[in-house]
Amino acid sequence: MPSLHPDISYTHVLSELSVNRKDPCEVVRELVSNSYDANASLIEIYPLLQYEGFIFFDDGSGLGELDEDKANDITPYKAFFSIGKSTKIAGNAIGYKCQGSKLCFASRKFTLITKCKNESSWRFITIDNPKANLSQQYDISSQSHEFPWEYLRDLLRMPDERTSAILDLIDENYFLSKFNKGAMIIVQGLEAEDFSDFYGTDDFELSYLKNYILFNTRHGDMRVIRSTSTGFPRRQELSFKKTFNYNDVCKLQLWSNGKLEPIRPGYPYLPKPDPTSPTTIQIKNPADVARLRDGQFFSRNAEAFQFESRTYCITMAIDGNRRALSGYEFLDRRGKKLSGIRLTDQRGTFICSQGVKVCPYNEIFDHSKLQKFSPLGKDDGQSHYLLMINGNFELVTNRNSLSESALKILKSEQFIDRIKQFLDRYMKDDIVFRQLVERLNKEIEVYKIESYIERLSDLKSAMSRRTRFIINDIPQLKGRWLIEPGVGEEHWVGALYTMLSHLVSKESPYLQFWLRPRTFSGIGLDSIGVKPLSNDLQSESHVGIEYKYTLLPEEEFNHPLVVVDQIVCWDMPMPSGEEKIKDSYSYFGDVEKTEELSDIGYKITNIQSRTGSFDEGSVTVISLKKLIKQTFESIWTTPPPL
Repeated sequence: MPSLHPDISYTHVLSELSVNRKDPCEVVRELVSNSYDANASLIEIYPLLQYEGFIFFDDGSGLGELDEDKANDITPYKAFFSIGKSTKIAGNAIGYKCQGSKLCFASRKFTLITKCKNESSWRFITIDNPKANLSQQYDISSQSHEFPWEYLRDLLRMPDERTSAILDLIDENYFLSKFNKGAMIIVQGLEAEDFSDFYGTDDFELSYLKNYILFNTRHGDMRVIRSTSTGFPRRQELSFKKTFNYNDVCKLQLWSNGKLEPIRPGYPYLPKPDPTSPTTIQIKNPADVARLRDGQFFSRNAEAFQFESRTYCITMAIDGNRRALSGYEFLDRRGKKLSGIRLTDQRGTFICSQGVKVCPYNEIFDHSKLQKFSPLGKDDGQSHYLLMINGNFELVTNRNSLSESALKILKSEQFIDRIKQFLDRYMKDDIVFRQLVERLNKEIEVYKIESYIERLSDLKSAMSRRTRFIINDIPQLKGRWLIEPGVGEEHWVGALYTMLSHLVSKESPYLQFWLRPRTFSGIGLDSIGVKPLSNDLQSESHVGIEYKYTLLPEEEFNHPLVVVDQIVCWDMPMPSGEEKIKDSYSYFGDVEKTEELSDIGYKITNIQSRTGSFDEGSVTVISLKKLIKQTFESIWTTPPPL
């Protein structure tokens, strides 16, 4: 019999990879990363509003197609169209999985024009509806063209005035002077709703794409900290420059409103305050402002450290909430839409890979070692700072979140220790950071107290609206209201049961169901008790008691049925007798209705495990509410709703 092998649908996988799962500009993020990996010194992006696409050009190494260009047994050109194969090495580049570029294929038409060093002409390929048409049988061989500027005009037929202005610039001289090597990608009909909202660039400062490039791509590298203008330590700027793949000289230009606008490399940290400027507001430290959210305070710190033979970079930019609102004037804020990029998405803690901000990670402050800094992980704390942790973190396929190996590093005790050392030193040396943490801790503590008081007040005021009862045949309780337990008040079920078990008459026909609890336990079963008339302290005389508000047959009991003797619920539905009562430990039993329990509950019998072993015992399930009514002379009242 011939051997069998699994098959892979290239078209299906490509269709999944090419979906813009988070943002229509993700494709630009991936192309920018590829350009940096190709050592480009120039990147130009031209939105094609007429065709709902773009032209992306870089002067990097180009996509070689010869055997001499191979790395990892594949050429760069073929890797661009392949899945899971790349010429890049993990840790040396962002796009080593060669999957991000597939976002280009979620389009009506895709074109690649490329040229490598020492090639005399350009090569090109155009694919219609690539997401559907590309397959392992598709011929991706490129064709040569000596006049690509003419091909570009044929490709973008019947241009309107917006496209014509771009084609007038990308002419013969452009190809001969700028495009000696590199790659040009033309995407038409990109799958994106409201394309112009993301790629429209009439107002450069309010351009979503411009701000996206700064905040979310390799061009906005968090390691480019420019100490002179931003206030970060000079020595850390120099140490960051020495890290792998650092690049602050690549020139990126975005076509906007009829011209190319430069976008400076580096993350857009807010500049430090200029004390000589007449418009500079007096800066108060966190301890000195009446409301923390009105703070204009400012501080900077950064550090590079080694962990498992790799370099990691941390930057912390503190800009009080009011200062951030004023400084990032082009970002959306509550009730005000500007560029489309939200300010709240740029505040707090983030993980970066190769300089690219990947995803928020405020949960780092949930770690016990960072407890004193935990307010920084809350919404109120996040609005005052930006903390970025950068390393060669591995990302998952969609590039918007971290792989398990990356999370393992971030959660390791040793890595957390390095973060703690950075924060501890910062807090010790910097009054702004120290006061911010202290102020946040104080406000959270005040909030906790106020919230506690508010909840307590609500509980008190609710007493008059709750069902209540009086037990008249117990002298100590006669005429005194008792409140019926509510959902979540199992402790009150236990307290009522314990109190009344010591007051029930010895002549009561229901005495046997009033076990006398001897302990309340925070671990395991709620109580250990004895039979009503027993005073024995021997081990075998004791029984297990569990208190619940209710017990539903369709839900699992949270203790092994074989260790409990009586379940005391406030009230519960009476099963029909056909149901099975099961626990969370693979035991279950039958419902048995008995004459002695007919008014107050039932028994669970024939208890067995799923593997077939039987237990000879049984569990009594009683409703405390019904047991009280049967045992005592009680009066019940439910106030009408307000």
